[in-house]
Amino acid sequence: MTLPGLHVFDGGATSAAVVMVHGIRVSSSMWLPHARRLAPDFRVSTLDLPGHGILHDETFTLASAVEALDAAVAEAGAATGGRPLVVGMSLGGFVAMAHAATRPGQLRGLLICGSTARARGWKALAYTAAAHIDQRRSEEHSAEANARLFRRRAIPECAEAVIAGGFARHAFGEAVRELRRVDVLDLAARLRTPTRFVNGRRDLLFRQEEKTFLRAVRAAGTTAHLTHAPGDHLFPLQDPDGFADLVRDVHTGLPAT
Repeated sequence: MTLPGLHVFDGGATSAAVVMVHGIRVSSSMWLPHARRLAPDFRVSTLDLPGHGILHDETFTLASAVEALDAAVAEAGAATGGRPLVVGMSLGGFVAMAHAATRPGQLRGLLICGSTARARGWKALAYTAAAHIDQRRSEEHSAEANARLFRRRAIPECAEAVIAGGFARHAFGEAVRELRRVDVLDLAARLRTPTRFVNGRRDLLFRQEEKTFLRAVRAAGTTAHLTHAPGDHLFPLQDPDGFADLVRDVHTGLPAT
């Protein structure tokens, strides 16, 4: 099965599948450093969400993003004969929760990073303002500003991987509007897939509601844990070795298929 925007890294281990979903305005290339580290142990799939990466001409909606992830999950399942662990960062974590909430039983587990905040109140206004500022820049100035941001906050290997995939200006605003429209806490409450929430210790914005999300998942009787990693919202890009170890740890702790 060939899917636009899907990239597969297979070091020979075909019994365990991991599907990785990127954050807002970046692309699947952000996961290249992590896929290199994980491919000896897993079959790793990374995908571009609508409006991002090679799908930059498409409009981002949560529904279309869930469909893209669903196709990637189906491809991984067909290739390995098992259900994958889905790893989502920021926007990718919200997409992963939306997928698992509406398609129970298709995943072995969820690793949700930096996705425990609702886009409401001042948080929604802050993200909307950031999207508007980026839209007012020229394409060149927007790319330069985003490149500086990632070079400042991520290690060089990860920053250059992100930059190589380009930045999705229009999808930034589209994704923010979608997240303002959807009750993401309700998505968490509907999860029936073992879930690990992980936030950077310095990610104060997304840590404010982390225990609310954890309680929502557990209230439904679903296994859920919350841990913290060194760093801020971009912690997967600040320590790819540590993040690869985290993925292995989460996978090891999942119930047997």
